[in-house]
Amino acid sequence: MPSFAVILPAAGKSSRFRDQNYKKPFIPLENRPVWLHAAEKFTNRQDVQQTFLVIAPEDREQLQDKLGANAAMLGIEIVDGGKERTDSIANALARVRPDIDFVAIHDAARPCLAGEWIDAVFAAAVKSGAAILAAPISGTLKRVANQVITETVSREGLWEAQTPQVFA
Repeated sequence: MPSFAVILPAAGKSSRFRDQNYKKPFIPLENRPVWLHAAEKFTNRQDVQQTFLVIAPEDREQLQDKLGANAAMLGIEIVDGGKERTDSIANALARVRPDIDFVAIHDAARPCLAGEWIDAVFAAAVKSGAAILAAPISGTLKRVANQVITETVSREGLWEAQTPQVFA
């Protein structure tokens, strides 16, 4: 069975989130933080051998105090994020064991993920070397210039990339 490491980025500033008192991955959902719901989708799988939660360094103390036991119990390794998302991912990639076959990156703020979707994207990655979860664009797309709609863009062939994104 191929082995997977999962990286859950949660180091962002959540600048588009309306409540600046919270970062999206840490808001409570059914009395537990969103990141924990997302993590459990992976930590209960036999093929996932490593799981990393990447957080902003300034969040480490709060996370350890409030939820460190949850992370430790699930075998989740906490990694400090970097200045940009790519730096955060690189910090976690540096900790992936050499015996791991695939790495999956899934946003820690996205807990609504069906096990069947994980199965499908993992299987596609095993078959082709890499895969992403994606959905066809369903909304109407408009091209705008100078605050004026100039065109309705065809959705044909357009997909919205989602996570997890998996690669060897």
